[in-house]
Amino acid sequence: MKIGISGKVVTAMLIVVLSTMLTIAFYSHSMTKDILIDQVERELAIKNDNVKNAVSSVFEQKGEAVRQLSSIPVIESFMKANEKRENVRSNKDYEWIQKALVSAKEKNEDLQMIWLAHTKNSYFIANHDYVSGPTYSIKERLWYQQASEMEGLSYSPLYLDYLTKELTISISHPVTIENERMGYLGVYIHLDALADLLEPFETDGQKLILVSNQGDILYDPEKMWSSFQEAQLEEKGLLQLEKDKTTYYASVRQLDELGWKIGVYVPEDVILKPLASYEKLIVMAWTITIIILLATLSFVLHYLLKDIPSIVRQINKIKHGNLSVEMGIKRKDEVGEIARAVEQMALQIKNQVDELDYQASHDSLTSLANRNSIEKVLQQWIDEVNVDEEMIVVTFLDLDQFKHVNDSKGHAYGDELLIEVGKRIDEMLPKNSFFGRFGGDEFVLIMRTKKDAVEYTYSSLQDIHESFSNPFPLFGQNIYITASMGISLYPADAETIGELLIAADTALYYAKEQGRNCIYFFNNDMKEQIEKELRLKDGLRQALLNEEFFLHYQPQLDINSGKMMGVEALIRWKHPELGMVSPAEFIPLAESTGQIIAIGDWVLDASLQMIKRVTEKEVDIQHVAVNVSSLQLREANFVDKVQKKLAYYNVEPSLLELEITESVIIDHQEETIQKLIELKKLGIQIALDDFGTGYSSLNYLRLMPIDRVKVDRSFIHRVEEDAIVQAILKTIITLGHSLAFQIVAEGVEEEAQLQILSDMNVDTIQGYYYSRPLDEEKLVEFS
Repeated sequence: MKIGISGKVVTAMLIVVLSTMLTIAFYSHSMTKDILIDQVERELAIKNDNVKNAVSSVFEQKGEAVRQLSSIPVIESFMKANEKRENVRSNKDYEWIQKALVSAKEKNEDLQMIWLAHTKNSYFIANHDYVSGPTYSIKERLWYQQASEMEGLSYSPLYLDYLTKELTISISHPVTIENERMGYLGVYIHLDALADLLEPFETDGQKLILVSNQGDILYDPEKMWSSFQEAQLEEKGLLQLEKDKTTYYASVRQLDELGWKIGVYVPEDVILKPLASYEKLIVMAWTITIIILLATLSFVLHYLLKDIPSIVRQINKIKHGNLSVEMGIKRKDEVGEIARAVEQMALQIKNQVDELDYQASHDSLTSLANRNSIEKVLQQWIDEVNVDEEMIVVTFLDLDQFKHVNDSKGHAYGDELLIEVGKRIDEMLPKNSFFGRFGGDEFVLIMRTKKDAVEYTYSSLQDIHESFSNPFPLFGQNIYITASMGISLYPADAETIGELLIAADTALYYAKEQGRNCIYFFNNDMKEQIEKELRLKDGLRQALLNEEFFLHYQPQLDINSGKMMGVEALIRWKHPELGMVSPAEFIPLAESTGQIIAIGDWVLDASLQMIKRVTEKEVDIQHVAVNVSSLQLREANFVDKVQKKLAYYNVEPSLLELEITESVIIDHQEETIQKLIELKKLGIQIALDDFGTGYSSLNYLRLMPIDRVKVDRSFIHRVEEDAIVQAILKTIITLGHSLAFQIVAEGVEEEAQLQILSDMNVDTIQGYYYSRPLDEEKLVEFS
């Protein structure tokens, strides 16, 4: 008999359904069992915590009662009396103590006894007028051995009661008078009281076990101790125990005060009892389902297959990129859901494509246009603009000291600041402009404008720049920040996107170099200056290796005798392409790149070698001054380095003078002054260069171990015509001489300057009037 497609589908679906149901049944049974076990784990843990808290509460309550009783005045009075055992009942406080103990016992019916022990006289009294006999020894009691080692409350191990011969726990608290421990007040709790406490918790087939920290069984009605021992009685999640071929699940907790362990356990058949009913219900429900399925499957199959070809056609359209899918299938069954799912899938794909397009063109933080969008619009404008009548203005805007906001306030403030900056500028944009975030704290604004409207364009940029004078409110605080702007023009400055952006970025760099918070237009001089700096930075990396540096020495002469007192070593650089480069140009670059340390080491080596050579020629030179940068002085091993170089070249330390500027001291004053003191102790001379400019402070003169103060050349050049400068110079010279410093005047070029300085009692002069910087050979001749 030939089976039709419906029969084949029915048979196949029946096999699938049956196998699926069997799989689900197995999985459901396993999952339900796991759920029930997880549930009992939570229940046992809760029950265990409840039992633990109940037992702990009892002991804490009794402990608090003991603590309060131990400090009542009548007990302190009694203990101070230091009565012997045979006289205790005649003590005037005895009756009051009995009343206090009996009252406490009545309030705590589960306590077997409340007692007061006198350690020195070795007896104790208890409620109901009990006084221990003459053979009783406190120090032999187990509770005393532990209590004597404790401060405050003490919980004893389980022991046999002296009177009742029952297993007992003792809670005691020391009675201390004037820092002397006179005795203890305590209570007895018998083991049967714990049973009364635990039994009410044994519900729903759950049983309890209580074991002391010594392994004594305190409560175990079902004799489960051996099974717990096999599980090592560890305090962890759910324990699985075996006893008499029965599986139990258990949970364990530990009493913090006593170290006891409480276990709650329940048989597996109690846990899985609901599963049997569930299995019967599932089997019945699935049997009915299969019968109904077989009866209705043929009818439903035809209905289901009717719209499948339409769904397949629509899926093929989606595959080929047609995401506008509307099948018009209104069925509310699975096929209808599939149809709607296909429509929703197409819609989601379309939304995701749109989102990806948005993300590709917008900044994720500020939602402004991103670099790709900016460059795309800029290229479009370049292609469209009429260069005879129109121009494009490209502006880079960068936040000044933005890193300081991130470092001091956190990145959340920095991100919010970028968002608020974007909003503020976006609200101020003129017509025919496009604005976005280029990256980091850098924004780009491009404007398309008529050439005769340049003033309006620049005014708009000024308005944006001036808007930064208003604070940005962030998280309840006002944040102030400035901005630098660099501008390039198309087609005046460049004709391609890359060149325009580089030109604007160059102008921005120049604005930053000129002190920030300003607007600069790109020009070729600016570009040439930056390119020269880049060439110098690159050249500095190779200058030492290629031996492009050399030293000249400018003599320092005594103003009265004209005798050469010393020289200052001055570095010179002959660039292979640029020729001679001024130190004023390359020294700041070397400091900004950190190369000044290596260059400074070379200058020091070269100077010491020169000292050794000229002294061997018996040239009378008192010292060679070497300039030292702040980065060199911050080196941890700088003093040791100088000392080793002096030893290596075998140069007398007094022949070396280190010149520092006042700015060197500003950031690390204590550390710098300490290093200068150490250098001074080696015999090296110290000079303070450029005094009177920048950060002059009389405090430095007091603290620093200076031999010479060098007056800056800016004072010398104005000394002839400026009376104020003359007054300042006189003050510096008088102050320096009073502190035993020599005064050196730099930049002396005119005889009139020399005469004025001589009248002011300057010690030494240095400048073109006597000599320009000389190479070593000419210096020897000059000497």
